[in-house]
Amino acid sequence: MNLKNIFFMTMMLLVTIPAIGFCFDVTAHVDKTRISKDDSIFLKVEVNGGKADLDLSMVKDFKVISRGSSSSYNYINGKSERKATYQYVLIPLSKGELKIPAIKATRKGQTAFTRQIVIHVSDQVVNSGDVKALFARAEMTNTHLFAGEQAVYTLKFYTSKRLSGLGFENPPEFNGLSSKAFEKEKTYTQNINGILYHVTQVNYIIIPANPGIFNIDPAVLIANVMVKSKRDSRFDSFFNDSFFSSNSFKSIRVVSNPIKIEVSLVPPYQGKGKFSGLVGRFDIEGKMDKTSLKAGESTTFTIKIFGSGNIMDASLPEIDLDIDAFKVYDDNPIETIHMTQTGYEGFKVFKKAIVPVHPGKYVIKPVTLIYFDVDKKVYQRVSTDQIQLDVAPSEEMHLAARSLTGSSNRSLTGPSDKSVVKQEVSLVNKDILEIKEGFAVLKDYKEIEPFFFLLLLSIPAILFSGVKLFIMVTKKELSVEKVMEEKARYHLKQARKMDAKDKGFLGHLYSSLVALILAKGKRKGETVTIKEAQTILIDANVDDTQIDRITHLLETIESVRFGGKKIDGNKAKQLLSKTKQMMKLLCLAIVCLGMFSFVPQKAMANSTATFIDGIKDYKAGHFKQAAKLFETVAKTPVKNPYLFYNIANAYLKANDIGQAILWYERAKILAPNDPDLNFNLAYANTLVKDKKEDAMNIMDVLFFWDKLIPAKIIQVTAIFFSFLFFIWAAIKIVKKQKVFSGTGIILCSIFVLVTAITCVNYYKRSAQLFAVIVQEEIAVRSGVTDTSTKLFSLHAGTKVSVEEQRDGYLKIVFSKGKVGWVKIKEAVII
Repeated sequence: MNLKNIFFMTMMLLVTIPAIGFCFDVTAHVDKTRISKDDSIFLKVEVNGGKADLDLSMVKDFKVISRGSSSSYNYINGKSERKATYQYVLIPLSKGELKIPAIKATRKGQTAFTRQIVIHVSDQVVNSGDVKALFARAEMTNTHLFAGEQAVYTLKFYTSKRLSGLGFENPPEFNGLSSKAFEKEKTYTQNINGILYHVTQVNYIIIPANPGIFNIDPAVLIANVMVKSKRDSRFDSFFNDSFFSSNSFKSIRVVSNPIKIEVSLVPPYQGKGKFSGLVGRFDIEGKMDKTSLKAGESTTFTIKIFGSGNIMDASLPEIDLDIDAFKVYDDNPIETIHMTQTGYEGFKVFKKAIVPVHPGKYVIKPVTLIYFDVDKKVYQRVSTDQIQLDVAPSEEMHLAARSLTGSSNRSLTGPSDKSVVKQEVSLVNKDILEIKEGFAVLKDYKEIEPFFFLLLLSIPAILFSGVKLFIMVTKKELSVEKVMEEKARYHLKQARKMDAKDKGFLGHLYSSLVALILAKGKRKGETVTIKEAQTILIDANVDDTQIDRITHLLETIESVRFGGKKIDGNKAKQLLSKTKQMMKLLCLAIVCLGMFSFVPQKAMANSTATFIDGIKDYKAGHFKQAAKLFETVAKTPVKNPYLFYNIANAYLKANDIGQAILWYERAKILAPNDPDLNFNLAYANTLVKDKKEDAMNIMDVLFFWDKLIPAKIIQVTAIFFSFLFFIWAAIKIVKKQKVFSGTGIILCSIFVLVTAITCVNYYKRSAQLFAVIVQEEIAVRSGVTDTSTKLFSLHAGTKVSVEEQRDGYLKIVFSKGKVGWVKIKEAVII
């Protein structure tokens, strides 16, 4: 072999070896080549050699929907193989002979193409000569809807083969639509062109909220189909026994057809009355449990709205009642809603207790419901019947009037010859509890700094010498205002000692609130009417908002007390709590003097004004603005759990879950056992998308007091026992007695224990940090750069622990095995 040939072979080898090392190929497969115009196909692109960039921009005849990718690695006979698989659903845009052109794949600078695939699309769904063994169909009861109108989306899977399992790879997605799946799927058989199919049917109720065109993309199901073995047929009689059967199952993907929905707004209502917002088919009926009664007795007016459609949005229509002739008390509505093959059906019941004030004959006018009829495509008006009330005079009415003006040992109950049917109390809706409006929200709950805590703890004797043991108060005749305030406190104290079932409980609450109102007017008395209370409070320059709250509370206590209703423990606690709050508000001058004596008066005035503005914005529905105003107050030296609670409430109402949970958690540090706070925090956590299993933490068991007692109370308790112990020790030393004996040992033990708990709390605050995700969705990465690998995603409101801070990033731990870095602005430390 001459040198020329050797050189040529060497060059060819050098050129060929890299091509062999980096070459790859790409292939495309479809599950079918003949479909109807309402059908879709499943496209799978396989890249042998590893992941590549695919260019599907040349696919013009189909709508392309990505369904994810996967990769695999095999090592066989000393050779390694890598394969990447990309999956797509293709929806035809027209009929005829459509083409999937060659798909370009690029990998490490090299390019490869798939072959072209031709798809035949026709009008016919199933040809008699080409019956499918497996297919899926999606249907809608109506594809032209009005906003608020319901329809049923049905997905059916047909099979004539034996299956071992069926499930969704990609369930249907109803983007922009409200959807609810039926709890149970239906299974039945259907004969199509002489072939018996087993059908599995899944239904969803769809309700669009906004107008527009919505596309429900195809669902992808995976079915495991039995594949018969290729064994010699002579042995079938023996091996066909289930014990010896070697049949295997093959996974097959089945794709449903897409559906397009057109949603229009209901036409504007221009008639008389108010549109209820209900869209569907509805009716209304009303009845009174008794139409002949005496003045002061109560009757129940029941209104029932029923039908099919968005019944859950039904609210009580306007009732035309003379407020001077009747007292009206609302009850919680009761609803029963179930899902049918045509959508939601059910009813809502609203009840009002009506008490006629004066005798006479009255007419309860018909109550009208206006809804949009989806069948007739017009607004419909339905009304209740007119009701006649015959009210006779009664001596009991006068007794009731005297009771309402303050008689604490009488109660009025209307005669009844009917037994009361008890029913279970259940939640009909979920929402957070209201914000705190009293000026106690501006009280500073800030914990004691470690330096000052140790200082107070170490020098109790010095501080003790500066404390006055007795304060001499010269006796003087108390003013009317002071007498009534003391009376209010006495009745409130008596109510706190009683159970809700005790007869005197509501009487003491009523007397306490009346005494407070009379104190503001510097008047003595036992009772006031609502109008008198308003006049007294207006003359005393009480804020209009507070007047409304006080009179509403007074009216509520009256209605419960004289309406004959029984209250449970929770309702009693609420009334007691609100009465206590009213006492603080009406004694505002004294309370504010005690609370804010160490706060600069100008700063406190600004905080108070800002706080009041925040309350007004919250009540007006400007929740985001209210949250910002409350946060402005929080930036002052005032650290108060109820201020943080208000900030969280405002953010939650503004649909900012992350900020809401952040401020709830901050409030919980200062008030861990507040029931309103814990209720609202639990509700907010139900809105968080990221769920993790609650694992028992040994630290939570050892330091259980963190969730029961605020840290400041523990700190103050430690300082108190420090004073108590050292005073005891000083007395014993003066008397030349042993310090550590009996009581001394107990006091010293309590002092040491509480001090140790406080020190542990300080350590935990500094060593163990938590944060809350405040953005809608964030990427948790492997490092502190934007190019670091994305490990997993977290959503707003998720609470995580913080391990480290570096370069504007936090190293967070979500759960076991889920650790990574996030930006500081994405997760805020509690």
